[in-house]
Amino acid sequence: MSLRRLYGCCILLVLVLCLLPGMARAQSLLWSAECVPYFDNREYTYARTPSETLFATRLSPTIGVGFGNHSIVAGVSWIQPIDSRWDEATFKPTIYYRYDTPEFAMSMGLFPRTQLIEPLDDFIASDSLAFFSPNIQGALFQHRSKLGYVEALCDWRGLPTRTTREAFMVVAQGRINITPYLFVGGAVVMNHLARAKEEQPEHTTHVTDNLMIRPYVGVNLSHYTPLDSLTLRCGYLATFDRERGVTDWLVSHAFVVDLTLEWRFLGLRNKFCYGTAAQPLYDQFATLLYQGDAYYTAAWHDRLDVYGYIFRNSFVNCYASVGFYFTPGGNIGCRQVLTVRAYIDQDFKARHKSGNRIRNIF
Repeated sequence: MSLRRLYGCCILLVLVLCLLPGMARAQSLLWSAECVPYFDNREYTYARTPSETLFATRLSPTIGVGFGNHSIVAGVSWIQPIDSRWDEATFKPTIYYRYDTPEFAMSMGLFPRTQLIEPLDDFIASDSLAFFSPNIQGALFQHRSKLGYVEALCDWRGLPTRTTREAFMVVAQGRINITPYLFVGGAVVMNHLARAKEEQPEHTTHVTDNLMIRPYVGVNLSHYTPLDSLTLRCGYLATFDRERGVTDWLVSHAFVVDLTLEWRFLGLRNKFCYGTAAQPLYDQFATLLYQGDAYYTAAWHDRLDVYGYIFRNSFVNCYASVGFYFTPGGNIGCRQVLTVRAYIDQDFKARHKSGNRIRNIF
């Protein structure tokens, strides 16, 4: 975003600030401020995952008005690489309506990913996406109960222009607790890549589809061990891809095992995926179609993360991890991550008294 657009966003926020005090006399004033420094050093040997260092800071202030269960919020996310160059910075608006009750909630507009009940799995959205694309652009519907939850979203990544192809993703995910230690869940995903608005015959493209289904069954043994958390999920991942008029449906199958354990401020997570290679059109479309981790293009991969929370309270979540990736051919990748999520809002005092911790960006 150019500086002119940044100035426009600032002027809009100033106008909102001027109008809100009058509105807030009868309603409630909503505000929040989030700062997320992000360091991610990747040393990979797998061909489709380049080695690189991602180092940037994100500042996301918002302000809005609430009336009962309804709210309207506006703000901006300023993402600044750690090199002080203005021309490398990006500014992404946050504007949304939200309805929120204990059982049902919905958002529409450009709203933070942290509103999700459960973060999207890495076959749906890669870790770095949570930082560089902090907002979902579209709609979110959520239902919560004692038995579990279900949520559905539509993330519109791009409207068609003369040069840009239309792209969006629809996700439905949920979880049901059958007993205190047994649960089932899953996710269904549709990625859609359409044509540009004014396409020239010599540059004809084809509508492309990517469907993913991932059911799982899991056990939560946290109450039966000295650990704070011990969960095991075993599931099946099926993907269906096609470029209409060019390929038939390309189908892949994989078995996925996900183990997570935590004790105090330390944790370990291992995810093993074995089957046929997913994302068969990755070399052609890459992240234009696939938002998930590129390691799913391998026939199998194993991801091991050892992590710790330096701070984890109602205001700050400081997360550090070392991750190892194993793929066919003896390829071993290593990744070091350090993130800080500092967050305050109009309810920070109540959250502090209750002892509720904020989660990290992943």
